[in-house]
Amino acid sequence: MEKLPPLPDLRSHLRKLLAQVPPGRATTCMDLAEALGSPQAVRWVGHFLLHHEHDRRCVCHRVVRARGELGGYIGPLEEKIKRLAEEGIVLEGGRIAMDRFGYRDFRSRRPLDRLRRVQLLLAERIVLCPRENMPVTLAGVDVAYPSEYEAVASYALVDFHTGQLRWSTTVRCKVVFPYITSFLGFRELPPLLAAIEKARRAGQLADVVLVDGSGVLHQRHAGIASHLGVLTGLTTVGVTKSLLCGKVDIGEMDCGEARSVVHEGRLVGLALRTTPRSRRPIFISPGHKCDLHFCQTVVRAMLQGRRLPEPLYWADRLCRQAAKRQSQ
Repeated sequence: MEKLPPLPDLRSHLRKLLAQVPPGRATTCMDLAEALGSPQAVRWVGHFLLHHEHDRRCVCHRVVRARGELGGYIGPLEEKIKRLAEEGIVLEGGRIAMDRFGYRDFRSRRPLDRLRRVQLLLAERIVLCPRENMPVTLAGVDVAYPSEYEAVASYALVDFHTGQLRWSTTVRCKVVFPYITSFLGFRELPPLLAAIEKARRAGQLADVVLVDGSGVLHQRHAGIASHLGVLTGLTTVGVTKSLLCGKVDIGEMDCGEARSVVHEGRLVGLALRTTPRSRRPIFISPGHKCDLHFCQTVVRAMLQGRRLPEPLYWADRLCRQAAKRQSQ
């Protein structure tokens, strides 16, 4: 089993970027996200700024919205206005003139850009091929979070012919990487790899693993299901409850109907409506060592009246229960 590359401490990187904003200047969450290496980090940057450890030495008051509006602040908004005024930044119509006070000349190693390149290299190693033999067992894997810095990964082994749960386990570990769209693998792979290793030691590795996450249905065609498959050498299938990227018309779908998802001119997945009770489809894509036809076949075989296929239903239930116990 391969290992993940060392993960950057994004919180430390962001604090260092904030420290670069000089008095009398202001920056934005998007400028900081770009300096980290990806505009998709903008929501996490905003979340960090509203929940980080804060004291008088902190300069987060220098972060405003893209058009110069003050935006949120971890302390009273009046304090933010006062601190900006003390540094010579005056509001005009409730906004800061960013053409005058804006700052974006950051010195940065752009850690997310490095991880993006890791995904692009990984995409070249993904094997998409037909798989003729149906599995004997499948496993579902999922992750839940009892707190922002803790994760519980679950592994649920299911019999392919009966859909019955045969064996399960959970693993708890610390989380070092935040949730950032399209970089989910770097957050959830450490606990998932630990759960897979625990199953391997117990002699309970499945023929196929269903992953709560995308396979090639991903901005860089290298979602967490593909990443897990390449690192472990296992056959993996990605299943998500929401569409990460691509185009598909999901209006007025019949129960059991599947529709193609296309991204960048490539067929990367299927939307499948699984129950008459839920109009929301799930989204299926190959992870590693299989093709879309195989993915659809095994997912359909594992549907027993629930929105999710049985392995992922059990994995979701088990990790949520374990996370709830841990948080009590």
